[in-house]
Amino acid sequence: AVTAFEKSKKELANSTTLYHPVMDAQLAMVVDASDTAMGAALHQQIEKEWQPLGFYSKKLAPSQKKYSAYDRELLAAHMAVKYFRHMVEGRPFTIYTDHKPLIYAFKQKEDKCSPRQSRHLDFIGQFTTDIQHVKGIDNVVADALSRVNIATIETPSHINFQEMANNQKGDQELTKILAQTGNSSLILQPFVIGDP
Repeated sequence: AVTAFEKSKKELANSTTLYHPVMDAQLAMVVDASDTAMGAALHQQIEKEWQPLGFYSKKLAPSQKKYSAYDRELLAAHMAVKYFRHMVEGRPFTIYTDHKPLIYAFKQKEDKCSPRQSRHLDFIGQFTTDIQHVKGIDNVVADALSRVNIATIETPSHINFQEMANNQKGDQELTKILAQTGNSSLILQPFVIGDP
């Protein structure tokens, strides 16, 4: 069981290791959008092995959650190209999506696009027009990044500071620490940066 755990730890660490870009390597960007977020990953192919160069994930704004599936997927592609622009500029690459209608985005008539769709396609088109379909089951990285549940931190609406102070006075561990230090205020120590 211990060796299986160690092996799992090692594989998990290796699966998220980012590689240094190789300038002549083939690039692929996988994108996906869910009802709540969008995600993407940029990979390079070295000796038939795909290596991750970066990951992108962003929660959709309330207005973006109302977009159609096509518009969310197009937004994910647009934002991914924008995010990875410094790595893809001037290099050929393919965008892979599990949303089949998106692969025809550059083949449709311009008058069928909304102004927002035209802007997104215009921006993406400055870098690539190669959008290909990948089966949803093979798009696991971007799919996982687009479905990240962002935990929210709930804070109490009202904090009773008097009750907190009373609880601190009765706390044995805190009383012991205060007795050892001799006072309850912070003691600042000088810290020199660089050569003294």
